[in-house]
Amino acid sequence: MGKSLQSSLTASRLSAVLYADIHGYTRLVERDEAGTVERLTRSLAMIRNLIGDYGGAVVNTAGDGLVAVFPSVRQALHFAIEMQRELSRESTWSGGREPLAYRVGITIGDTISGDDGVYGHSVNLAARIQELAEPGGICISDTVYQTVRNGSQLTLRSLGKKKLKNISSPVEVYAVDLVSAPSHLDPIPLSASPFAASRLAPDASLAVLPLENVSGDPADLHLCQGIVADLITHLSRFRDLMVIARHSTFLAAASLKSLREIGHQLGVRYLLSGGFRRMGKGIRITVDLIEAESENIIWSERHDGSMADVFAFQDDVTATVASRVALHIDAAERRRLSAQAYPSVYAYGLILRGLDLSFRFRAESNLHARRLFEQARDLDPHYGRSYAAISRTLNFDWRYNWVNDPDSALNEALELAKLAVEYDNLDARGYSEMGMAHLYRKEHDEALAAYEHALELNPNDADLLAEAGDCLAYVRQGKRAVELLQRAIRLNPYCPDSYFWYLGDAYFHDGEYEKTIQTVSRMRDQSEGHRLMAASHALLGDIAEAQRHARAVMEVHPNFTIEHWRKVPPLRYTEDLEVLVEGLRKAGLR
Repeated sequence: MGKSLQSSLTASRLSAVLYADIHGYTRLVERDEAGTVERLTRSLAMIRNLIGDYGGAVVNTAGDGLVAVFPSVRQALHFAIEMQRELSRESTWSGGREPLAYRVGITIGDTISGDDGVYGHSVNLAARIQELAEPGGICISDTVYQTVRNGSQLTLRSLGKKKLKNISSPVEVYAVDLVSAPSHLDPIPLSASPFAASRLAPDASLAVLPLENVSGDPADLHLCQGIVADLITHLSRFRDLMVIARHSTFLAAASLKSLREIGHQLGVRYLLSGGFRRMGKGIRITVDLIEAESENIIWSERHDGSMADVFAFQDDVTATVASRVALHIDAAERRRLSAQAYPSVYAYGLILRGLDLSFRFRAESNLHARRLFEQARDLDPHYGRSYAAISRTLNFDWRYNWVNDPDSALNEALELAKLAVEYDNLDARGYSEMGMAHLYRKEHDEALAAYEHALELNPNDADLLAEAGDCLAYVRQGKRAVELLQRAIRLNPYCPDSYFWYLGDAYFHDGEYEKTIQTVSRMRDQSEGHRLMAASHALLGDIAEAQRHARAVMEVHPNFTIEHWRKVPPLRYTEDLEVLVEGLRKAGLR
């Protein structure tokens, strides 16, 4: 048994330990057991979701407390500050009741990991230190203070040497002044990060290498060059991508041998390579997206066409490849940022995390996403995409009636979308959010104009195509709506469920209820599709199936009412709205 226990323990390692505990938890439970437990569960979920962004991991929870470890005290302190800020400034978490207030203690020392968590003197010390913190506050040990005091922008106030329970020697404890703390701490120097080499390349940076003329016919060289030029033009429309100019890429590719060397020389994280082959009257273009540092292929694709319509084929291939490259780089960046042991405080990473959360269409995940977007805004007040992202969360607040004053939320969504455009008038996403806000304010002409401008800026953004198609469905432009949505699904074969939801909407408002059912059935999570399914089955006379979906609507959104929902779909013509309402009523919704 002793050997078994020993084998389950890891060797000791130096870690920053964070211990967090809720102030007055027993009293809160006595007053409102169910509500307090619900808020505790939600706050712990929020902490678990955010902690990885700062390099940490929750290793133990017990009742109302948790223990987390970090590679450095700076990461632990950074997370503690952001955690306390997010909890303290969001009264919605408490629903008007007394908010949960965590006290946090941070130490540094050797820890041993076991099956049930981590052990060591530093864990016990962190637990004792947190008892000295104010509710919503942070206290640190003297060893942490010695590490961060030089060059830190934090104000740290000594509480004196304290005799702590079960700790033999007095310990000097310091309180962190959260009021004067900067919006973010200094980033960790590159030399201190195990990811230093890879971080020299900007996030989401790409070079398109010369297309290999596999056929060897000199007459095909101009086609190879034209395809690369078109790819760079299309890719440059994605504002989150930094694309190297063709001339620089060609020079680097001609003088260097390995892909890793080319990536280092150009300062990019990703490379796009490919080949052009002519086979009689047929053409084949292959492309590979490669991570430069590892030289691993992330994604490959092949396109076959004909010389008879070579230029139309070239346009289609370059647009499609550009869209899919952007999607795959976006996915690779999400994986990289979530896996790194480095606090991804960069605004781009926060936006990516928040977008995943916001599309869960739940009040708590929408709120959580907004906090991440607001952090991105605070890190870079001129980053237009952060304002666009916050705008969307407010639009969702209005749509699902998640706030006390939905109309104010929608008005603010429009103002933030305008700010997004003001800060970056070449980013299609800002105009897209402006279009959405105008749309749900029933300002249809303004919405259409915003979406058209967004499509001019980037006609290959699959998300944008889907949302523009959704807008068109509400103004009786169903044919074009379906065309845009089908193109979006083609450009993004692993598209989110919202694409099918939008396409089902377009079919529904054209009276094609069977196509609506077929399309919505393709959603992996049909939570947001039950309304359309209920109305479509009801209008087709299948009342039993309609009622089944109506019950599912109420399970997902218990506060659903037709009275509220008839205000939501931004249909230009009231008779179209009455058809939807009739279907929902026939399904048994009230």
